[in-house]
Amino acid sequence: MTIAAHASPTPLNILIADDHPIFRIGLRVVIEQEAGLRVTGEASSPEELGQLLVEQPCDVLVTDFMMPADQQNDGLRLIERIRRKHPALPVIVVTMLSHAGLFRSILDLGVVGLLSKASLAGELPAAIAEARRGGCYVAASVRQALIEARDGSLGALTDSEPLSPRELEVLRLLATGATVGEIATHLNRSKQTVSAQKVNAMRKLGLSNDAALFIYLQEHGLA
Repeated sequence: MTIAAHASPTPLNILIADDHPIFRIGLRVVIEQEAGLRVTGEASSPEELGQLLVEQPCDVLVTDFMMPADQQNDGLRLIERIRRKHPALPVIVVTMLSHAGLFRSILDLGVVGLLSKASLAGELPAAIAEARRGGCYVAASVRQALIEARDGSLGALTDSEPLSPRELEVLRLLATGATVGEIATHLNRSKQTVSAQKVNAMRKLGLSNDAALFIYLQEHGLA
């Protein structure tokens, strides 16, 4: 059953956020072709999104995971902040990343939908419909990545020894080109702590050197 079957006299108001104007146009087209849905606001950065959520209450937020802006390039922190300030707001996350560990971390934050940008046209309306029903929608590609990671078929994180949130945080910042010293300053940790978290993450991933680490980050969409 499509969301059109749930249409009511009052449309479902949706905010969209992405730093690419063309992609926001695509989001709007996909959403507004469905009866009972309308886009009531757009944001192109974390700062714009934060302000928009204060000024423009909505029923559902559809947001990109990574929207680089100044010092803000951390998708998990963006989602954490939204969930903390707007705990009742259903949030659907869209991303080009393909990493089971990050997928688990995003889902752990309580989002109601997690989609790949590659399959939005077919899955976004279904995700919004599921959000309206109070459920959670996970894209087929995301489910497959999580299954493969659990089976170890991609050499991804195993359930027995997953990366900690802080280790994931360090890897994401390393992927942006930041040094251990810069990461330590940014996170207000010692260099020794950050270095240890990097080493622990590499050990868990079975990576023996920095070259292998950065190849892994690139292959998994983190760089």
